[in-house]
Amino acid sequence: MKAAYLTPAITMFHADGSLDLDSQKKLYENLIAQGMDGILVEGSSSEFFAMNMEQRRAMAKFAIDTIDHRVKLIVGTSSMVADEIISFSNYCLEQGADAVMILPPYYFHFDDEALLQYYDHLAGAIDGPIYIYNFPDNTGYTISPHTVVKLAKLHSNIVGMKDTISGMDHTRELIKVVKSELPDFEIYSGFDDNFAHNVLSGGDGCIGALSNVVPELCAAWVKAFRNNDLDGIAKGQQTINRLMDLYTVRSPFLPVLKEALKLRGIAASSSSTFPMPNATVEDDAQIRALFHREGIR
Repeated sequence: MKAAYLTPAITMFHADGSLDLDSQKKLYENLIAQGMDGILVEGSSSEFFAMNMEQRRAMAKFAIDTIDHRVKLIVGTSSMVADEIISFSNYCLEQGADAVMILPPYYFHFDDEALLQYYDHLAGAIDGPIYIYNFPDNTGYTISPHTVVKLAKLHSNIVGMKDTISGMDHTRELIKVVKSELPDFEIYSGFDDNFAHNVLSGGDGCIGALSNVVPELCAAWVKAFRNNDLDGIAKGQQTINRLMDLYTVRSPFLPVLKEALKLRGIAASSSSTFPMPNATVEDDAQIRALFHREGIR
């Protein structure tokens, strides 16, 4: 059965806020070595929202050069300034990214007509593949399946969508409505525990942040699907269900995932962008207990 698992890669920082490219390279190399199908940089897990454009371009170029087409690379180019999105997207595509991913405008809520105009404008000016990024918890509203169909029919370079919603209702409707007309349009879930439901519903898989920490388990889950291994699929679901506890150690969860990566020898520190809180001693103890429970070293 067709299935793919991509990692929305975390961005590593030094305590002074500069990019920690040594740790970043370790992360990318581990994800590739462990068998992940692709990497998304500068998505929500990357803290793009707190990075200036100079940092974002540097991070994108480093990812493009380091990953070097060994796996699929998508760069998140979201911004509240359309001209910045277009310029940054074309830069990433020219440098060698496989695609870009773009959120709808946030802060204000926009209706279907406005979203149609928005992505129509961007897609007409961006010279390469685009994924729509639907994340209503952070934007305040959702993109309807019918708007997605209209956009994908208008622009052949709108090739897929990441749907970050905890339940499967909206994603299931997307799969039903969009793929009935455009079967090659890619639809990914944004929460790790929805991976199996997505694939079984006819979607393409998941772009989930737990794979930063346990890529070997996520890749094994994908392999189980490709081999029609029902026991392996069930084992993967149950393991990921338990590992979802990492997301609940603290909010926001990003410092926790970084601390987990530090414990696994990938990250030098759990430093994040201001005002993201640092992981605490108590967080560390919870992560260690969870790792011990699951036999993760």
